[in-house]
Amino acid sequence: MENGYKLKKGPKIFLVIVIALAIFVPIIKSRIDEYLYTKTNEYAFLQLGYSEKETKIIIDKLNDEEEAKVLTYQYNEFIPEFLKCKYFMFKNLDGYLDQVITKEDDFFKYHGIEGYNYDDIVASVNTHTNRDYYTDTYKTDFEKGYGLLSNKYYELGSDYAPDDLVDISIKYYYGDAKKIRSEVYDAFKRMWEDAYKEGIYLIIVSAYRDYDSQVRVYNDYQESKGTTYADSIAARPGFSEHQTGLSLDIYSKDSTVAATFKNSKAYNWLINNSYKYGFILRYPDGKKKITGFNYESWHYRYLGVELATKVYNEGITYDEYYAYYMEDDI
Repeated sequence: MENGYKLKKGPKIFLVIVIALAIFVPIIKSRIDEYLYTKTNEYAFLQLGYSEKETKIIIDKLNDEEEAKVLTYQYNEFIPEFLKCKYFMFKNLDGYLDQVITKEDDFFKYHGIEGYNYDDIVASVNTHTNRDYYTDTYKTDFEKGYGLLSNKYYELGSDYAPDDLVDISIKYYYGDAKKIRSEVYDAFKRMWEDAYKEGIYLIIVSAYRDYDSQVRVYNDYQESKGTTYADSIAARPGFSEHQTGLSLDIYSKDSTVAATFKNSKAYNWLINNSYKYGFILRYPDGKKKITGFNYESWHYRYLGVELATKVYNEGITYDEYYAYYMEDDI
């Protein structure tokens, strides 16, 4: 009888253990999961006051190190808005935030999150144009080859001159004799031939200008119309793209006036085809804040076919492209 009783008791104990495990293991696991979750960045962002939607944006966009830095800030409703921008760069986050006003900064000047164009702010800070022109400038990185940048923040210097300049045939220009870098000239001639087949006769009106020539150009504008006007239409000496030997001002035989070239057949052809030969429109319409120059429908910059195609496909200025994809930490 005793042995029979033990055989019946064993299965009952086993059943009790199984039931207990079924009940308590999930509870214990849940408690452990809850504890571990409190150690995650996601939980920390929620505790700071970010909504689930804002938190997802942060987690999806940033890496662990970047998230850790943001967690050292107080809640800032603008951070998720900047993170939505295609060309957001984490290294510039503080610069972006300096361009907006929180309630804590100044309640009476607070515009809310709908009061800003975040893409414009990102573009401005990335390209350094949130600062005054020609302030805190950098040396042009010549290691970038044909992709080098020369603008109102990147300086070529007074002694820079390309070592591969060639003469441009009178067939392709009017005015004084002109020079350009060899590869740029070859690319232009290919472009000229294809445009000519479509009834367009391209003409170069300006090409390489050395430092001293740029001094004269800039000073003429400055003396006649003042510094503000001069800076809107000409680069200061040492900052001109023409000094790189990579830029051409191009009109056509049928349209040689700046005011009307943008409406010409030649311009329409160039804007849709020049990148195929390595050129981009350098100073597009509506981008003065970024490029520093008024719209110049005639000014084309050589980058090489591969890079020019990438810039064209992005649909942004070269200043923006360079800042996001090419600029080293400075």
